[in-house]
Amino acid sequence: MNTQDSLSYFLFAVVILFVVALLTVALVQFFGEFKKELKYINTEIRRTDGRERKHWKKQKRKLWLSLLPFYRY
Repeated sequence: MNTQDSLSYFLFAVVILFVVALLTVALVQFFGEFKKELKYINTEIRRTDGRERKHWKKQKRKLWLSLLPFYRY
């Protein structure tokens, strides 16, 4: 193995680590916002009753479904 191959593997590893770091940051941000929204919805469910509670439970179901790809909250 020559130095050109070693340099190529090193650069490839750096790029992969950078992409993994970006994905990790994006996931942490997404789940932080998810948790905040879930906490808000649960507070509204506890606070309300009747038709309004039914609405918030529907919102909670939509929020959980938003974890699936291509489903928007």
